[in-house]
Amino acid sequence: METIKEFCSQETIDLTELLDKFPDSSEYIDDLSFQQTQRFVNIPICFKLNKIAEINQTHKIVLIKGTVIRAGIAKSMSKILSYRCKECKFVTEVQSCSSNYFMTENQLKCQNIVIKQQKYNPFFKQKFQGFKKQKCNSTAFEKLEDSKLIDYQEIKIQDTYTTIEPGTISNNIRVMLEGEFVNSCNSGDDVIIGGIVTQRWKMIKQIPQITLWIDCKYLRLQNQLKLLQNIDNDQLNCTFQHRNQVINSFIPELCNQWQVKLGTLLSLIGGVTKSNNGITVRGDSHLLLIGEPGTGKSTFLRNACTISEKSIYVNGIGTTQAGLTLSFVKEGSDWMIEAGALVMADQGLCCIDEFNLLNQQSQQSILEALEQQTISSSKAGISTKLNARTTIIAACNPVEQVYNSKLSIQYNSGLSTPLLSRFDQIYILKDQHDYELDKQLCDHIFNLNNNKQNYTLKQLKQYIIYVKNTFQPIMNEDCQQVIQKYFTFIRQSTQQVTARKLESLIRLSEAHARLCSKRFIDEFDVVTVIALIESTQFTGIYPEFQECLTETVTIDKIQEMWNHLKNI
Repeated sequence: METIKEFCSQETIDLTELLDKFPDSSEYIDDLSFQQTQRFVNIPICFKLNKIAEINQTHKIVLIKGTVIRAGIAKSMSKILSYRCKECKFVTEVQSCSSNYFMTENQLKCQNIVIKQQKYNPFFKQKFQGFKKQKCNSTAFEKLEDSKLIDYQEIKIQDTYTTIEPGTISNNIRVMLEGEFVNSCNSGDDVIIGGIVTQRWKMIKQIPQITLWIDCKYLRLQNQLKLLQNIDNDQLNCTFQHRNQVINSFIPELCNQWQVKLGTLLSLIGGVTKSNNGITVRGDSHLLLIGEPGTGKSTFLRNACTISEKSIYVNGIGTTQAGLTLSFVKEGSDWMIEAGALVMADQGLCCIDEFNLLNQQSQQSILEALEQQTISSSKAGISTKLNARTTIIAACNPVEQVYNSKLSIQYNSGLSTPLLSRFDQIYILKDQHDYELDKQLCDHIFNLNNNKQNYTLKQLKQYIIYVKNTFQPIMNEDCQQVIQKYFTFIRQSTQQVTARKLESLIRLSEAHARLCSKRFIDEFDVVTVIALIESTQFTGIYPEFQECLTETVTIDKIQEMWNHLKNI
């Protein structure tokens, strides 16, 4: 019958099978010795980072999920250290101790058996005492050149942003990667790591400092969003009513912000990422809200983070350039790359409140992240480029706290033209003093508890993730011609429109088709997107475009605007 030690001597250890064969193995599995080359699969237990410190998990196998916040450079280390005795020239090989930073755990003594002459003993008559075998026991060694080297890398992970509770500080722990795990993840990646918890200690000013480490035996990236199933068939009906139900379910407490809700959902869903000959065109659609105080900008950002699978919320007041992009941190004699908010939100959402309060240097540093969706940096002889494939939804107040329609968006927002051109949608929220609108707002707030939401927050989140990962809509020639005509028209009417607006129109059309669960882009998608752009551009191409952004829009009104756009 196979014993537990024989089972654990395999190259790959299936822990689920181990617990099935040996139910009591969890009690003494920490007493077993594991080789550095062994790997674990199917780890059935999972701990949070704070549990490792609360419970004595030293020398036990754990499985944790977190985000890589620091990643060091790959190095080489000796797992087997070779020393030669200076007296007997015997070569001793010892295994390096990870808890002592890959040095020998105790002082070495030569264990070679040598023949030594016995010392003269004055109490015996014989002057010559002969020879005898004994250990050398010499402590004088010279280190030989390392021949058994392996690659290793140190990273630091913390709890994922979505699991950090308000009022708490995120926990972190260092992880040692060896062999094939080296350079398998970068700063900002979400990973699942399984390994053995170990202790490391060193003397600092005659005071021992002990830190916890994880010797990685299993690593899996989790950057790709999960497809959430259990989508109702009623949610996949491509009708006006279905789209309006989805929009009304998003932030139901806000009144008279229907088009901004639609634009925010289109940014969350995004378009199709295209790649051709190594050149990638982003599918993420960025959005900017310029609004007066009390118009609900922070509410849009907070709810967008709630329904996104992976999101980070930051404020422009307490955020630095390094906190947004990346930084280089020196630990001891090594440099480590620490990820910022945009890198940690890779393939997710990053909401930036009080966007115009970022200093000028910080605003310029995210230009690359907005368009190329990468962050490049070079410092201390290290040049790196990290992915920042994130959707950015930003909000800011006007410079004078009240939006002045007679002045440009650049003046009202305090942002530069290159920065504004990277946002696909820019919405202006004004606090209008109108009796009818104020009365409608009061009725909406008073009856908020009585209004039943069409979809719950969980259903809305599932639906957005489902359509984003399922549908890849295609545009026909008629839609391409209409977008082309509208793009050339607005290019002639205003000088503030750049070539990026064409890509924005395509991305938003694909996002609207996804919102309606369609595989092909039709007239309804193109007309709605153009109406959204017109709500901020004000080119006067169609005076009644606002009627296409209401819940009561009809097919006849869509067809009327479509015919008008074709005849530009």
